[in-house]
Formats: sequence, structure tokens, C-alpha cells
Amino acid sequence: MIKPQRMSKVLVVGPKSRMGKVVAKLHELQVAHIIEHKKDEFDLCSPLQSLEKVSSLLVQVRSLLSALQISNEAAVRKNFKLQEVEKQISPIKRDVSGIIEERKKLEDAQAEIVEQKKILGNLALLKVNPESFRKSSYVVSYVGSVAVANVSQLKEKLAKITDKFELITVEQKKVALLALFADSTVAAEIGKVLAEASFTEMDVSAVRSLSGEPSGLTEQLSKKEQKLTPQLVEKNTKWKELAEKYGVFLAEVEKFLSTEAEKGQAPLSFGSTREAFFVRCYVPSSDVDSVNAELSKAAGGAIHIAEEELGEEEETPIKLRNPKALKSFEFFTNLYSLPKYNEFDPTMLMAFTFPLFFGFMLGDVGYGLITLLFFYALRRKVPAGKDFFNILMVSSVSAILFGFLYGEVFGYEPWHGIIIRTEDTTTLMIISGIAGLIQVNFGLILGFILERRHHGFMHALNAKVGWMVLQVAAFVLYRLFAIYHNFFSVGMVPGWALLGVAFFMLYKGEGLMFLPETLSLFSHIVSYARLMAVGLASVFIAVMVNDLTTFLWHKGAFWVPLAIVALVIGHTFNIALGILSPSLHSIRLHYVEFFTKFYKGGGKEYVPFGAEKQKSLL
Repeated sequence: MIKPQRMSKVLVVGPKSRMGKVVAKLHELQVAHIIEHKKDEFDLCSPLQSLEKVSSLLVQVRSLLSALQISNEAAVRKNFKLQEVEKQISPIKRDVSGIIEERKKLEDAQAEIVEQKKILGNLALLKVNPESFRKSSYVVSYVGSVAVANVSQLKEKLAKITDKFELITVEQKKVALLALFADSTVAAEIGKVLAEASFTEMDVSAVRSLSGEPSGLTEQLSKKEQKLTPQLVEKNTKWKELAEKYGVFLAEVEKFLSTEAEKGQAPLSFGSTREAFFVRCYVPSSDVDSVNAELSKAAGGAIHIAEEELGEEEETPIKLRNPKALKSFEFFTNLYSLPKYNEFDPTMLMAFTFPLFFGFMLGDVGYGLITLLFFYALRRKVPAGKDFFNILMVSSVSAILFGFLYGEVFGYEPWHGIIIRTEDTTTLMIISGIAGLIQVNFGLILGFILERRHHGFMHALNAKVGWMVLQVAAFVLYRLFAIYHNFFSVGMVPGWALLGVAFFMLYKGEGLMFLPETLSLFSHIVSYARLMAVGLASVFIAVMVNDLTTFLWHKGAFWVPLAIVALVIGHTFNIALGILSPSLHSIRLHYVEFFTKFYKGGGKEYVPFGAEKQKSLL
């Protein structure tokens, strides 16, 4: 559990005639993380022959799914024959393409009518017919809007250019609609004047072909639109019928073709000779024997399978192995970084300490029940966040248990707790300090084990145990100083000697960089005081809300509604803080104070060929 799944590297070699069967069996087994072959003295394999046809059909099916707005998320993967799929897709494509095209024509016609009616509405205000804006060799025409303040200035400038123009304006608040007709020989000068007036031109191309009064034309277009509406409803109904008729089939076919495409592309990661192929893959050690047997059976015994030794610096993919009850806590490990193959998996450790720290800080029966129900509801609403909400539900149970220990329900104390947080601050501080000492030093122990494995016993002793000796030296110096009250007293010698030993060990293990890290170690331990501080902040806010509510309640009936509002808002705000602060501070204590003692991360995710990626919040 505390180590990732053990992996083996397997080499499979066989004739190209058996490659398709090997690929199919690897995909079915869903345990092989394929190592991509880099072209060297051996070439890359070509994709399976079926890939071209599969890819073509897949594009067509996805296009149909998009056109019919069908989701394939709930589809079940089934097996089909490519010839059957090709045969059935053709009529579906014909039906769908036909209805989509007809619907688009109707929608375009409807959109055009809406645009024409909008333009005609403006022309009706100007009392100008649309045919007036048809192209002419003698007259240039404009229609659009300018600021009302610019109209008079525009008229003056136009008059200076030519007397052959007509300007029609209609004011609408601060904007003036205008229609301008002028001699085409001065079109360039007029264009400059309009630009200076910040003229916004209206596109009337959609109505230039129409003739008549705008009001009459609008009425005709409305009648035409009324005829289009039932036709569009009919096409939409037919479109929905097609989606219902073919939806399940297309979604299942898309799953099948996606699988076949994945199989078809797989050989691009294989090595190749003229007659043979070879592929290397990582397989969980517990599955190696069964994989060997299944592949040999699929290939009719015509392949060779061998295990290869894992390199020390090899990027072996990581598959976390934790009991089902702890699986949700892998969320935090993935959020930080997967461990390297030879590192410890911190999931199990966080599964114990994160809820413990969260409960210690929140520690209220009422708050814990509210957050438990809240996260249970969110888990049902947002399945992708199931793991995260499971963690917070467990943490809420921890908060309830600590609430019984503290005797707190929404900040009230219905019974006498074992620890009274508002009074026993020293006890809380001691507990927080002990938690820091235990977790930090446990991290150093794990670090010692890893360092010993990779760099030998003496390096591990100096680099990790040296920090523990430093802590002991600091404690001894503190106790001796309490006796002698003088750092330079003879009685302080044992403490200074122990400190010298610690410094020597750390210098040998870490080099001079241990000096700035010395303060960091003690700051990390002191950092656990936040467990007490965040918890006290929560309880004092709750007490303050309750005192304010009680004060308002006793002022008389007029203040009762305000007291209720203050109670609800105050505790809602405190619960929100009670979720955010303990979560963030607990995560920080693990990632910064704990992980840095033994954990580097940066592992590569185990992605078995053929397995579907699970959706999550990450």
C-alpha cells in the first residue's frame, strides 16, 4: 500500500502476420503500458490495414453525432463488423444530411426575413423605399446613423462639397438615423466627411432587390415568415426523430470505431524488421504470467515473450495500489504529483492525518453534520468530484467526533467536553506541537529509508538522522539553560557537544546548504500551531455569533427576526470558513512540512492500453 504497484518490463516479439491478434489481445487485457519505440536501427511498424477505413467511418459517425447533438458518454462498447457499419451508415448519412440541409435552408430564410424586417423598420422611419439604394452610375447613397450633435456640422460640410445632395434624418434620443443621396462624382469627398462625423453605415444589401413601401413589404415578409414556421417545426421534429432512431446505434458504433482506431494506431509505437515486430510494455508484476499465457494463446504460440530488467533511472509508470476505502485519497497524491517508482506512496498516510487535522480544527458536531450532508449532496450532483467529496465527508465525520470531544454544537457547549477550547489553549498548543514533531520526524524516517536504499547507510544517517539529532540537541540545550541560565556554563557542554555532532552529520549529508535549512526545520514544526489557531478562530467566531444572537433576542420581539438572520448568516459564514481554512491548512502541512522530508514526486502515470480514462476534477 505504501509502495506503488510493482511493475515488470515485458518484450514481445513475433511475426507481423500475428501482430493484429497481439494488439487485439493487449487491448482486451487492459494491463499493458506500451513503451513507444523510437526509430533507431529498427524502423517503426506501419498501422494496421484496417485503420484507413476505420478512420474514415469514425469521422463520418462523429459528424452525424455532432449534427444530431447526440452524446456518446453513456454508450456501451459493442462489437460490429466494419462492412455492416459501412452498409448501415450510408442511408443514415443520407437521411440526416437531407434533413439538416432542408432545416438549414429554412433557418437561413427565416434569418434573412428577420434581418430584412429590421432594415425595413429603419427605412420606414426615414420614409425611404429600399429600391432607392440600388446601385447607380449617377447617384451614390448612404444609410446609417450619426450622433445628433454632428448632424448640423455634417450638412454644412456637404453643402461646401456640392449642392446636388439630399439628406434625410430622424432623431432617436442621442442618435440620428440618416439617408444621404448625392452626386456620384464627389463620392470620395463625401466618404471623408461621413467618416469625420463618425458615421456608422447600415448594410441594406438584403433589401435592395425589394420594391415598394417599407410598411407593405414588412407585412409581406411577416406572412412569408408565418409560412416558414410550421415547415421549420416539421423539420425539427423529423430531426429529433432521427436522433432518437439512430442515437444509440451511432453512439455504440462511435465507441467501437474509437476502439478499432486505437488498435489500428498501436503498431506505430512498435519496432519493426522486414518480417517481424516487437513491442516493450510495462505490466503489473502480478499480471505477467496471465499476460504471457493470453498473448501466446492469441498468437497460436508463434511469439516470443521475455522479461527485461528495470533500469535504476528508468521512468517506470506508476500505478497506485490502495484499498478501496482509501482510493479517494489518491486525489491528493495526484494533485501534488505521482511518486517516483522507488518512492513511497503517501496516500495511506494522508488518509489518516488529513481527516484528523481537519476534525481537530473544525471540531463541532453541528458544523460537522451540516458539512457531511452538504458534501453528500455535492457528490450526487457532481460525480466527477466523487473522490474529493468522499474525503471531505470522512473529514466531516472526524469533525463530529472532535465536536463530541470538545462538547461543541454550533459554538454552544451542551455538555462538558474533555477539552474546552476556549480555556485549554495550552493543551491545544501542546497537542499541535506534538503532531508537528511526530509527522515531521516520521517524514525524516521515511526519507532515511529511501536515502539508505539509493545512497547508502552513512549518507542516509547524516542527511536524515542528522535532523533528528539537531532537534534533540535543541531540546537538551533548552533544558540545560533552564537549569544553568547561562549558555556558556560548563553544564551546557553536553548540549553544545550534541549540537556539534548534529552540525557535523548535516554537513556530511547536506553540505553547507544545511545552515539555512536549519531554521526551516524548526519553522516547519512550529507551523503546526496553525492547527490550534484555525480551530480557535472557528470557535470564537461561533461564540461571537451566538452572543450577538442572544443579545438581539433579549432586546424584544421586534429584534427576533434580525437575531435569526444574524444566527443563520453568521454560522453559514463560519461553516464556509470551517471548510476552506482547515482544508487548505491541512493540505499545506502535508505538502510543505511533511512531503519535503521524503517525497519528490514527478512519477509518470500508468496508462494501460485499452483502458478508458476516468473523469475527475483534475
